[in-house]
Amino acid sequence: MNMQVMYNDNIVGQIDSVLLNRLIETGKVKMFMRSDGWAMVGVSPVRGDGGLYEGVDRRGRYGLEADLKYKIIT
Repeated sequence: MNMQVMYNDNIVGQIDSVLLNRLIETGKVKMFMRSDGWAMVGVSPVRGDGGLYEGVDRRGRYGLEADLKYKIIT
C-alpha cells in the first residue's frame, strides 16, 4: 500500500509502506502520513517504540504451567 512521506530535503513523495521502517532506520525521511495526520520521526510515537507491557499476556499459554495438575489419558 502506498503512503506519503516527507524526505529530509522537504520533498514529499509516495512509497510502498513496507519500505517505511528501512527509510526511518537509515534517516532518509523526517515525516510520514498516518490516518490522523503527519507523524514526525523522533517526535511522534512510532510502532515498536513502546516500553515494557505490564498487562496480562493475551498470547500466552492460557493457564498452562510447568507443574500440570491434570493428565491426558490415552
